Amino acid sequence: MPGETAPPCTIVFSNINFVVLGVLCVFGFLYYVSVFCVIVPWLSYSVPGITNMGVLTLTTGVSLYCYLFCVLLDAGRAPSDYDPDQEIAKVLEVKRKDHHCPWTNNCIGHANYRAFFLFLIYVNAALLHVVGLLGAHALHILQTSHMQRVLRTGPQAKPVQLAGGWIGSVWLWAVLQLVAFGIALPLTIGLLLLFIWHVQLVGVNKTTIEYQEGVTASINAAASGVPLDQVHTHPYDLGVYANLMSIFGNNPAAWLLPPLAPTPGGTSYPTKWDMPMGGPDHEEREAKLLGLVA
Repeated sequence: MPGETAPPCTIVFSNINFVVLGVLCVFGFLYYVSVFCVIVPWLSYSVPGITNMGVLTLTTGVSLYCYLFCVLLDAGRAPSDYDPDQEIAKVLEVKRKDHHCPWTNNCIGHANYRAFFLFLIYVNAALLHVVGLLGAHALHILQTSHMQRVLRTGPQAKPVQLAGGWIGSVWLWAVLQLVAFGIALPLTIGLLLLFIWHVQLVGVNKTTIEYQEGVTASINAAASGVPLDQVHTHPYDLGVYANLMSIFGNNPAAWLLPPLAPTPGGTSYPTKWDMPMGGPDHEEREAKLLGLVA
């Protein structure tokens, strides 16, 4: 909202634990196998090879940046002197707990949710790329003569003869790629499902806690005989475009850019009853209400 500031951009290295280090190791392992066991020996430094390497490096780098953003920076919290005016506010929402993510060893809140959502976009792009590369290369190896010990490159590149011994054997590379595929495939499925769920949450402007509370309210209403259409609607659902603006900002061209600082605000949010109902200055008043312009 106008006048609200972002949480201090303080890096908390104590959030790095063994789980976070394990995630970082997975990042490094999948990238190493994809580049140095698949792209370089198979496609060489041809145009397809450079293109694949560049795209994978971009998606992996941005997803790693967003992940570390969620790990190291504060998720946002109400100021110690925060006291909302209950008479003015049409909706007063009180949460009893934060949403702590064990994979980041940090909470996912207002200040870092944009980074978290972008992480889901880029990490899924990177994982789909990795699974595609590993799968295509596996099919290629199955079609290559084992006796010739050849990992053939692209149409205009020369075949690569692997050296003798264990280090240069096809079997070592096959084991590395099999392990990488076994890690990447379930990760891709799981994170794709998580991404789809958060797309649905963003579409109606809900947090995970609000979603869980809504499910509980629906169950209680059904148990008490209250029709579902009489259960209260979510007051913060402003429409898809306004919901996206409240998370990513008012410039769609910058929505996919990784954040440089925690998202400001977080102590008050407009509801559907606060939104202007048409008029020549509808869009400007809507943007002001969302805290996107002064």
